[in-house]
Amino acid sequence: MTLNIEILEQSFEKVKPRANEFAASFYENLFQAHPEVKPLFTKTDMKNQEKKLLNSLVLVVENLRNPEALSPVLKALGGRHVGYGAIPKYYKPVGEALLMTFEQYLAEDWTPEVKKAWLDAYRAITTLMLKGAREESSPQVVEAQKPAIVPKPIPAEKPKTLAKPSTLTDETPKESPQFQTDPQKKALISMQLDEQILKEIINNFIANYQKFQTKISEQPLSEVLKQLPRKLIDAFWEAPVWLVAVGSAVIFTVVLVIVDDNSLLAEVLGAADTISLVVALVLFIKEAPDRRKQFHYQAWSIVDAAQNVKVSYARILALQDLNEDGVSLKGLDAPGAELVDINLSHANLSKANLIESDLTNANLSYANLDNANLSQAKLSGANLSHAKLGFAHLNQANLNSANLSNANLICSDLSNANLSGANLKDASLNGANFEGAYLTGANLKNAKVSDYELSSAFREGAIMPDGSKYKSSLSDRS
Repeated sequence: MTLNIEILEQSFEKVKPRANEFAASFYENLFQAHPEVKPLFTKTDMKNQEKKLLNSLVLVVENLRNPEALSPVLKALGGRHVGYGAIPKYYKPVGEALLMTFEQYLAEDWTPEVKKAWLDAYRAITTLMLKGAREESSPQVVEAQKPAIVPKPIPAEKPKTLAKPSTLTDETPKESPQFQTDPQKKALISMQLDEQILKEIINNFIANYQKFQTKISEQPLSEVLKQLPRKLIDAFWEAPVWLVAVGSAVIFTVVLVIVDDNSLLAEVLGAADTISLVVALVLFIKEAPDRRKQFHYQAWSIVDAAQNVKVSYARILALQDLNEDGVSLKGLDAPGAELVDINLSHANLSKANLIESDLTNANLSYANLDNANLSQAKLSGANLSHAKLGFAHLNQANLNSANLSNANLICSDLSNANLSGANLKDASLNGANFEGAYLTGANLKNAKVSDYELSSAFREGAIMPDGSKYKSSLSDRS
């Protein structure tokens, strides 16, 4: 759908001077025409809600020419409305009330062309929001937390998805009777194959060989040779441990038979304990994912154990180690935690609860903090450059001298936040709530934000998006 951007921008400019009245009239029209939606707002601060409506409209209109940035924001907005109880059937009443309010305030400027432009725009907006709502409501698949250094997952017979443990014990699960063995009969490698199992192995080998032979005939030899190392690696990680151990022993034995008896290699390989060492080394590599996963569980247990502890250096180290291994920290619950100087660059901390936490001088560059709760958090001097903070709660947070250059703060709540001296160059701030925020001495050069959105903040001495230095006048709000 092609939108008439010029008409949308021009008509919205005519409404802006009466923006606060417009927002109040919208909700009056909505509740009068559709009283069934009013219960959704029973516990809502309507003045704040009206402010959010205006911020959303400003965000949409100012990004109509930048759909790549607008699309994910509208999807996220739709996902958030699921939690508010806004179901698809409520979108039509909202649209009708919005058009009715535009008609009231534009009066003779409400032409058929303008009506069609806003109707098309609202349809496009609701399409994206409903898509985000469906994604939010759909079941989420929890992936196994695997270390980035491991090329393949753990063997198929073990669980591929495991929840984060609240505690970790050294107790080993008891084996069921059918798998228990006599301790006196244990050996380095012990295996029994009855005739049926042996037949199955042979049949599987023949079937796989035939498939491989078919692929060879269908593809050039060079392509087959290129794929062979990857196939061998895949087979190594997918095969059960016992099969890898047996295969290693067999390959070692074949090499020992082939090499010259008088060679140095034969003497080395002929040592009595060499086969045990080779098999042990292969199994050590094979079981690396399990050891790494165990390490992650231990790190998570440290984080969980420090749940109600303000100062925990072990928690800081555990979080840093998990992040270095590429483990997601999404939904981390650490309210009031002291995390001074922590290095969580590129971390996934979306939806984390870090209310009242101390992140002074923390390195959170490129971190994903979308929808995170950082209310009243201490972020003085923190590095948040290129961080994602869309829809984040930063109200009353201390961001004094913080680096927020190129950060995405779309629709974030910065009300009453201290942003004095903060670096906000090239930051995306459309739709953010600056009510009562302190921007004295802040650098907003080239930031994506309108004067209207900044009008409720204290801006004395701030460098504005156009590069000019702000100076208050007698007519300014204080």
